[in-house]
Amino acid sequence: MNIDSYLENAISDLEVLYHEMADQIDPPVFINIKGLWAWRYQKLTESLACFLKGVKIVSSLNACIVLLQAGCVQEIYALCRMINDYIDEIFFLLIPQDGEKFSKEQLQFLSDFFQEEFDEPANPLKSIQKRNNVPVQKIHATFGKIAKSEINPSDAQEMLRTIHKAYSGYVHGAYPHIMEMFGKKQPCLKGMLGTPRVDECREQLIGFVYKALIVSVFVARKLGLSGIENKARKLLEKFETDTDCKSVKSAKEILIKMKKN
Repeated sequence: MNIDSYLENAISDLEVLYHEMADQIDPPVFINIKGLWAWRYQKLTESLACFLKGVKIVSSLNACIVLLQAGCVQEIYALCRMINDYIDEIFFLLIPQDGEKFSKEQLQFLSDFFQEEFDEPANPLKSIQKRNNVPVQKIHATFGKIAKSEINPSDAQEMLRTIHKAYSGYVHGAYPHIMEMFGKKQPCLKGMLGTPRVDECREQLIGFVYKALIVSVFVARKLGLSGIENKARKLLEKFETDTDCKSVKSAKEILIKMKKN
């Protein structure tokens, strides 16, 4: 199996899913925002936020495939950090965290997400709005609560923190991450084709496409689109079979082994 072509096809399947979801919700309208025209949805909900984060995941995965063909490993990993964030944020919004109500942090996240970038778009220098981003620890803690039947919440949060920090080095240009571009002397400045880094990256992308398929099942469910949810689940099961990426061990067993090593 040509894994590059397979991944590209799997991402194309995700594209179809999100196009179908878009067809089932009220479309955006072209409106005037203080002098500038733009497409905007009229009903701003947590379900819409999950859908739009999913759209961004698929777009980023398409970019990863283009970069993979050029061997741009560092740039792919920076996108992977972004994809991880989007996935975590979708899980953060799936269910109310304050009993039957959305928590203060969830409401703050939605407010920040739907806020326009400039309150004076015609003259950005006059804009005074600020974003009060929800701390990433709060977002990770939510996933721990959701997965508590499978894994200790603190372990889940620590696992997400570790992944977040590891990929952050590619976003911020940390020293050890930049040095991955080097051989004996010269850095690879036009991609890393012909190096083991590309094969490593390809394996990482399998995992990110897998996670994108998983979270897309939940996005369709959040939108109440059972038919598309079933289609996403079938794509997920096929991907698991084709790539053998589903571990036979539980998350709890995997973490216990990691702690011992």
